[in-house]
Amino acid sequence: MTPSSRRTRRNAAPTTTAPESVPAEAWGDSQTGAWLPAPGLADDKYRRGVLAVRTGSAVFPGAAVLSVSAAWRTGIGMVRYVPAVDDRASEHGLPSPAAAVLAAHPETVFGAPADPANCDAWVIGSGTDPDQRSEAERDALAAILGGAAPVVVDAGALDLVTGERPAAPAILTPHAGEFTRLWQAAGLGTKPEGWPARTRSKRARPVKTEARVAAALQLAERLGAAVLLKGSTSVTATPGGQAFLSGPATPWLATAGTGDVLAGVLGALAASQGDAIREDPELLGAIAASAAVVHDVAARLASGTITETTGGGSASASSGIPITAADVIAAVPEAVARLRATRPTASRSRHQRSGG
Repeated sequence: MTPSSRRTRRNAAPTTTAPESVPAEAWGDSQTGAWLPAPGLADDKYRRGVLAVRTGSAVFPGAAVLSVSAAWRTGIGMVRYVPAVDDRASEHGLPSPAAAVLAAHPETVFGAPADPANCDAWVIGSGTDPDQRSEAERDALAAILGGAAPVVVDAGALDLVTGERPAAPAILTPHAGEFTRLWQAAGLGTKPEGWPARTRSKRARPVKTEARVAAALQLAERLGAAVLLKGSTSVTATPGGQAFLSGPATPWLATAGTGDVLAGVLGALAASQGDAIREDPELLGAIAASAAVVHDVAARLASGTITETTGGGSASASSGIPITAADVIAAVPEAVARLRATRPTASRSRHQRSGG
């Protein structure tokens, strides 16, 4: 499905039924490719999208580097890094997040924009701890959530959406543990229906896809924000009732820092479609599902588990090589190129005519 046809279905129910009669649309290469336009001759860095990133902390400066790097490699006109207010110095002699980002990407612009409208999207929360957050930083994040630009809300910023619905179009990116905490903070109960009781076992019974979709839809409706529930098969749900399934992803993605990478990829895609999302926040569902596919294809390329055919597809689950989050980032440009090649011809020609 193309971006333009998605806009005509703002309140429509999904039309594809996933396994176990789940009301979710399976999201793959060709759907993702339609959301990955190449720059046109009339484009400049501003038209390609400006992403503001407020991630990382004294304890986790690497999260800032990973999210910023992933955004750049996905394809974006400008990344602006905005350091946290009153972040304390590292106890371990580590560089500040801003210094780490500058060393990795000197092309990055630093500091908050004079006019928030000059940013097409934000990424907040990755690599931050809400218990270490100052009141000034909380106020700054609340202002972002109260603005008009789309916001990717990750990790340490997730707690900010449970007290008051964000005015900005928002996409939350929790893993299973964070999702359960959001569920409880939203007043929906101890755990979603069909989810196992909390256990210390690393081999806990997996939650059925049907239950994950139902829970994600319910939380999205309660919070008024789209939800990307991360997992082997990632579930994206919107407040309007749309749901998408991306995956299963390669198991090699289960390594530290890849969530920060996903946040950066998603932020770049959201910034490239900032105006459309402001008009129709439900588009965040398809865009988030597309980010999950880009993330997985990049990981398959890095781990050597992708087939020779264009786009995704994997070898056996036991094949491949270990990878790091940085390896995934390095493979993102090729992943984007492969996925763009899967776009339907009509979608390609439309983007070419519009300079996208």
